[in-house]
Amino acid sequence: MTRFRLPALASLRMRLLGALASLLLLAVLAAGCGRGGGGEKTTSAQDWADGVCSAINTWSDSLKSAGQSLSSGNLSKSSLESAGNDVKGATAQLKDDLNGLGKPNVVSADEAQQSVHDLSNKIQQDVDKVDGAIKDAQSGGSVLSALPTVTSTFATMGAQVQATFDDLKQLDPKGELESAFNNASSCKTLTSQKG
Repeated sequence: MTRFRLPALASLRMRLLGALASLLLLAVLAAGCGRGGGGEKTTSAQDWADGVCSAINTWSDSLKSAGQSLSSGNLSKSSLESAGNDVKGATAQLKDDLNGLGKPNVVSADEAQQSVHDLSNKIQQDVDKVDGAIKDAQSGGSVLSALPTVTSTFATMGAQVQATFDDLKQLDPKGELESAFNNASSCKTLTSQKG
């Protein structure tokens, strides 16, 4: 197994950590402003918000772990594949969790549900992009050429999370979801990391 310890790799690792930090910060900020959803059932706004934050907590922890494995100093095709598999699994779980929440019991429930459904589809497309870069590295490409794709895609995921929550904020003129996110127990874990 080839190991890479090149000076250029340090820059890529720093960008990866920066992208992951941005992603986690966006998830925290988004949870503070509130939104999420999916499925057929209707649940209270607070239970729905709690489910969204719980799903984001789990997903963010998995992404952080994958990023740490890539920046540990022994980058290889094997470690890149392992990180990619972790992100794939975490994203599949996020999608299932969000789709299983149902609709929040608010005026804009359908729109909120659709926004979160669209987000999970976009993130899945990003994971497919990461998977493609990893497969290229495994079939003769280099880890160093795959790493920028992985890094930039993680940053894209963070931007998509932020954009979705911004959209949801505009859907909630009465502030019902914002209040629910402020009061949901699993959201407190996210907001306590802020700062």
